[in-house]
Amino acid sequence: MSEPTQLDLLEAVKESLQKDGRLEKFKAELRSAVMSILSKNANEDDSPKVPEETRFINELIREYLTWNGYLYTEQLLAAECGQNMERLSRDILTTKLGVMDDSRTAKIPLLYYIVSAFQNHEADES
Repeated sequence: MSEPTQLDLLEAVKESLQKDGRLEKFKAELRSAVMSILSKNANEDDSPKVPEETRFINELIREYLTWNGYLYTEQLLAAECGQNMERLSRDILTTKLGVMDDSRTAKIPLLYYIVSAFQNHEADES
């Protein structure tokens, strides 16, 4: 049997990282770092002001991503939309939506609540 080549070793390492999910984590962290660098290098005057509605929607999506464990996707979204780690509190989100958190809604992302409310509304109209 021949000795493994450098290419064989590289392929084995890549396969191992894929199996345990670390390769995707590394890729996401790299994308997030690149986005962070690019956003730091851009002039603040050049970047458009994010409308409040867009920021609100982004926060709902970030809450959903975090709750489902899509932490790298959430980090990338935050970097890409320029919000980074500043988050709107759940109290602010519920106030803007006009909903009161109770024992049922506090356990789920607000996007689930919104979808459920629309589904129930459509079912009531049928």
